[in-house]
Amino acid sequence: MFYRIYRSFLTLSIISCALSVSLSQLFLLLSFVFFLFLPEKPKLRSQLVKILFLFYVWQLVTVLYHFAASGFDFITIKHAFRDEMKDIFLVTAFVTVQGIKPEDKKYLYKTFFIFALIIVITGFISIFSMTRLSRLISDLYKTSASWPYQHHYGKISNVNIYLPIGLMNTHLTFGGLLAFIFPGFVFRLYDSWYKKESFSKISINAILLLLVAIVFLFNNARSSLLGAFVSTLFGIYVLIFIDKDITKKMLKRIGILILLSLILVFTGYKTTNAVKRVVDPLFGGEKHTDSGRTFIWDSTFPLIEKNPIFGIGSGNYQKEIEISRKEKEKEHKELSFFYEVTQRGHAHNDYFHLTAVFGVPQGILYLLLFVGILYTLLNGYIPKETRFMTYGLVGFFFSGLLQCYFQDDEVLIVFYFLLGYLNIYAESNHKNELKLKG
Repeated sequence: MFYRIYRSFLTLSIISCALSVSLSQLFLLLSFVFFLFLPEKPKLRSQLVKILFLFYVWQLVTVLYHFAASGFDFITIKHAFRDEMKDIFLVTAFVTVQGIKPEDKKYLYKTFFIFALIIVITGFISIFSMTRLSRLISDLYKTSASWPYQHHYGKISNVNIYLPIGLMNTHLTFGGLLAFIFPGFVFRLYDSWYKKESFSKISINAILLLLVAIVFLFNNARSSLLGAFVSTLFGIYVLIFIDKDITKKMLKRIGILILLSLILVFTGYKTTNAVKRVVDPLFGGEKHTDSGRTFIWDSTFPLIEKNPIFGIGSGNYQKEIEISRKEKEKEHKELSFFYEVTQRGHAHNDYFHLTAVFGVPQGILYLLLFVGILYTLLNGYIPKETRFMTYGLVGFFFSGLLQCYFQDDEVLIVFYFLLGYLNIYAESNHKNELKLKG
């Protein structure tokens, strides 16, 4: 009985990641509680688990270090768990997934696919919605004081087009979720084609890929687009050099499809203002945030230099970056305006932010986590459909070069669910290796 309740809440938590972060975290908490009551607990021994363990142990070490350095002032702990440390709870998403029985692995795959479908459908609907769809969820538990409008791109024919964010609150968060699911739709169509499935199945997969591509293009989160692009390239690399599935003939066909897609986008670019406003920022036009990132990074580097081991401490970034910026303004008075107006919340780069806050060891562990994911995908004998669903994990570390997705709980919870899903197979492989050695 406990298992069925646990599985139901886990399912609801994964699916509701596409609906509301509050709902998904509530269901995650409930599923984790029932996970603790399961009679058989999984033994977690994979390399991914070891790296994650060290990753969060080091975070706790830095919190204790700054707590002691402050004269044991409990405000330090409060600030730590108000900012970066508040998301430590989300790692339970990784742990909770491990309770799934072997016979329910396909059930879990279907759950992730439903999540992906909701993202695509809500994203496509939001292209044509003047107001944010998130009101549909938020109005269930609170009264809206205002109507939150979406960014208007223009018109295609007589149809108004808006920046799609699905049921999320920002286009960057929604872009992060799209980056997770996009490779899955690409390789789902490829697999359907490769297996010579029925025309209707191939057509449905082609339509789904077209829809997610349109939503992703109009969403215009370039950091996420970079991540999705890298994830897809990685998947193609595996198919060509490891699976040896893609022939030269198939590569030519794929190339023709890509060319036709580019021609379609170019035609839209030349004929409609809405598409032009979407495409221009991809190549550096109409965006003011690019140079802003360089000022943020330049102000972050001194924090790393001054605190290389234990970092500045969780909860201290905004305070310390303000001091760093003032010093930079004195050095470069002609640039003081730009240092003042750029964003202060995070470093706009996961590697820089984690290293600045928790020290160089944290940055190294983050890179090791990336290496562990690559190793598992390349050497773990992971079923194809599972690999296709989790390729987005690779791109996550490239999206983080331009954005702090590791600080976004709406994106991070999905990251841990997918990582946990991948780890189920990593654990199975680890057990098989131990049997062979034994």
